Amino acid sequence: MSARRPKTQEQQVTRPGQGAFDAVADHYDYLMRAIPYGEWVDYVEALLRRHGLAARRVLDLCCGTGKVGSEMRRRGYEAFGVDLSEKMARHCRRQQPPLPAAVMDASALGLRSGCFDLVVALYDSLNYILDPAQLASCFLGVSRVLKPAGVFIFDLNTAYALAAGFFAQSNVGSGDPLEFDWRPRWDSATRICRVEMRFCWRDGSREEVFYETHYQRAYEVEELREMLAAAGFARIHPYHAYSFRPPGRWSDRIFVLAQKEAGA
Repeated sequence: MSARRPKTQEQQVTRPGQGAFDAVADHYDYLMRAIPYGEWVDYVEALLRRHGLAARRVLDLCCGTGKVGSEMRRRGYEAFGVDLSEKMARHCRRQQPPLPAAVMDASALGLRSGCFDLVVALYDSLNYILDPAQLASCFLGVSRVLKPAGVFIFDLNTAYALAAGFFAQSNVGSGDPLEFDWRPRWDSATRICRVEMRFCWRDGSREEVFYETHYQRAYEVEELREMLAAAGFARIHPYHAYSFRPPGRWSDRIFVLAQKEAGA
């Protein structure tokens, strides 16, 4: 009898919303070890200062393993996290300091109204919401959990980044314990990028191969403005990532600071 051949990367493709980040959860912090989470929080604080704003209670929306929320707790914020992936959220308690986190859908927040000064959603988390109606629902939920004049700061990959293949990444042959090979496919009609991901984790003589399929949708700034305004945000400021410049044609990532109406 011949041995069964392993499935190829393309044969492992899953449908949107099914298990993104579950397979990689235990290795995610290693995969992201070079990411400057502290600099992300520096930029969030710089945006707040630029607009004369301050915050104490913070919700880290789509918190993943909790690196951003943990960094904010280290700086004295009262931060909490929510994430759709239970496997990712479990890792929040292992951060230093630990981040209290719950499993929750960003487009259906089940949190008490008016309890946060600031909501952050970083590292293109909201690109994973593929249905504009669900993103609008997310914005409504964020507005509801914010106090009057509360602030929402999030970032998104742009259509330029997704169409240009920025997700095409590989370190195969590097000798790193976690090898990865990512293959993006952009659909200009749906504005959705599908990324087929293969990982291989080697620990001594043990080898673990696993796959994930991620989907991201590109949103235009004007779409975001309309959704945010409908959700009760009065001041909406988009920026080219990590700067105070407005987004341009070649912006691969944008940040948006939106402030809820003071009387809402």
